[in-house]
Amino acid sequence: MLKYIITLAIVAEILFITNTNGFFLSHTEKCQISLFKGGKEFGGEKIMANKSFVPHLKTIGQVAKACKVKVHVIDSYKQLKDPKDFVLSSEMPTALGRGIRFDLQDPKGGTVCNKLCMVARSWKTLPDATCFINGIQKKGIKFTEPNLIDDGTTAKLTSAQADQIKVHTQKLCAPKTKTSKG
Repeated sequence: MLKYIITLAIVAEILFITNTNGFFLSHTEKCQISLFKGGKEFGGEKIMANKSFVPHLKTIGQVAKACKVKVHVIDSYKQLKDPKDFVLSSEMPTALGRGIRFDLQDPKGGTVCNKLCMVARSWKTLPDATCFINGIQKKGIKFTEPNLIDDGTTAKLTSAQADQIKVHTQKLCAPKTKTSKG
């Protein structure tokens, strides 16, 4: 009987703590940006991404594999010197870790379609590039010319909301600095 009461007390305590959102436990928000280790379908720069963008990156990898192309990453999330630094709205998806800039390569690393190709919309005449771009769009991933792939989140935000999230994300993910004792 004592075991039953103790077990019941422990379960009740766990439920109480989780139902109060950890009110009694100190909880600090953590940086949601991490290194995405893609497979053979990715090359170029390291991909730093918001954890909520990772499923989209996995889908991008699957589409790239099916279309026999490699996503050569040019840019992803970068830590700003100052979280309040101005970021163009066209760069906001990468500033939030929810997008990548890219070129397309063949499996051996040869260029299939780069930024100039995409600006000229020549990708529409290249079967592998067309397969890839149409494929990711069918999966709900946003392609913005010339060479941005993102999850579409920032397009739903006002510029003030996006900037607020950028500052918050950048502050959370800023490297910790040691304060000097004076």
